[in-house]
Amino acid sequence: MSGQVPSFITGANAKIKLGSMTMAYAQDVSYAVEVSTIPVETIGRYEVVTNEPIAYYVSGSLSVIRYTSNAAAIAGLSGAAQNTTGNSINNWNDTTTGGNVGWQFDPAQIVASKTFDLEVFSKLNTAGTESIVKIRDCRFTRKTGAVTKRGLIVDQFSFTAVLMDHDSEVPAAGTGDPDLNGGV
Repeated sequence: MSGQVPSFITGANAKIKLGSMTMAYAQDVSYAVEVSTIPVETIGRYEVVTNEPIAYYVSGSLSVIRYTSNAAAIAGLSGAAQNTTGNSINNWNDTTTGGNVGWQFDPAQIVASKTFDLEVFSKLNTAGTESIVKIRDCRFTRKTGAVTKRGLIVDQFSFTAVLMDHDSEVPAAGTGDPDLNGGV
């Protein structure tokens, strides 16, 4: 059985990106899509005729194990692909949108803050990766942190988003935004 590659995705072979930045120490990513419906009733019937969708919500959370620039230096992180300044939310600069994700919690910058895309990839044993889930136009809504004696500092984030692509073959399409409809 040696040399066998598992065909299922686990936390050990998942890679998480926020915008253009790889979150090597992100863990416990969860997400949910909720479609709210309203019952349509008619006169003369006790049962509902149909349940019609009225809203689409995407939400989720993730946890990040924090490290500082000193810890990055001790670990030998270097180069553009590594975050050598520590991974505080204020260092999460998204080069694709030109925004700083940390601004979402800064009262002076909230209005200027930009959304980001959260993407989960399956790392393949070959050189490539495969997109599993892409959550588009995320905005953090909550940040909490915890540190325990002899433990690691962990920041937990909750977010809402506009759309979620379930995999690379079936992208979701928005109904009103041309950018989300592939330019339609």
